[in-house]
Amino acid sequence: MNVREPVTTHRARVLALSGIATFLAAWCVMSYADLVPTVILPSPTEVLRAFPVLHFEEALVRSIGRSLYRVYMGFALAAAVAIPLGLLMGTFPAIKHFFQPLLDPLRFLPISALVPLFIVWFGIDEMQKIVFLFVGIVVYLLPLVVEAVENVDDVYLQTATTLGASKTQLVRHVLVPGSLPAIGEALRVMNGIGWTYVILAEVVNARYGLGYLITVAGKRSHVDQIFALVLVILVIGVVTDWLIRMVNRSLFAWAE
Repeated sequence: MNVREPVTTHRARVLALSGIATFLAAWCVMSYADLVPTVILPSPTEVLRAFPVLHFEEALVRSIGRSLYRVYMGFALAAAVAIPLGLLMGTFPAIKHFFQPLLDPLRFLPISALVPLFIVWFGIDEMQKIVFLFVGIVVYLLPLVVEAVENVDDVYLQTATTLGASKTQLVRHVLVPGSLPAIGEALRVMNGIGWTYVILAEVVNARYGLGYLITVAGKRSHVDQIFALVLVILVIGVVTDWLIRMVNRSLFAWAE
């Protein structure tokens, strides 16, 4: 292998399958050969057996639906705030400098530290969980939107200005279209952030939800169920990531 040597599509698929097969083989060896205690690493068989238990006894499907609702409500609210505000901040430096001292420190705030505060402000029902996810996503999405707007090449702005474009036309026909592909990619990344925070969001007073089920399984020391639930989250994350990627590729094919 050479530094940054291109990999063919066929070879990339073979390498990916090999990586998955190696991981599964190592898991099987360590679990079935009792190299690692079951309480730490359950076998693939035990994890598969946990799915019917979760489905029939713990309402797995309903919990998946509830987590999807919470994550994508927070995701939608974050996008509704971060995209317009980010476009303004990226377009007009004066607006950016006004908000920057207030927003930049939020990226370093441990989001879990806000849970008690959100309970006081929004109670312990759905609103608290959605606002928690909204804040967790928006503080990372907003800087990416601003960066996407700022990365639009000045050549396009200068050309449009030379042709007589107004300020509104510069924003509408140059900055917004030019930044949308990067914003679409930022939304794909934020999809992963949402599923990272859903566990914390569902710790407090959640009757259903994947985070709630993981918390309950942990209290009962059902490690096989924890592995199964983590696998569910990974599958949902991969599928939704693929869907967003396909939408971006369809909408912004011209950017490639």
